[in-house]
Amino acid sequence: MSTAYDLWYDATTVDGHLAVTCWISHGPRADDLTFDPKPGDRVLVGDDEEKPLSACVVARDRDRVTLQVSIGDVSAVA
Repeated sequence: MSTAYDLWYDATTVDGHLAVTCWISHGPRADDLTFDPKPGDRVLVGDDEEKPLSACVVARDRDRVTLQVSIGDVSAVA
């Protein structure tokens, strides 16, 4: 399956620790039976507006996946 990202997320719900909760059933891979993210896995998250971001799976409870979003090397901005 070719998609731009694995899970859809709402950028307004990312907290101060860059954590966000996503639902597999709401994402582009909802029908992909091989998509089985586990804690420690890296996935791509997207919102259909900005470039997809890398994220690490922190926890999973069935359809609900908690991620920590990576925003890149912030030291490169300074």
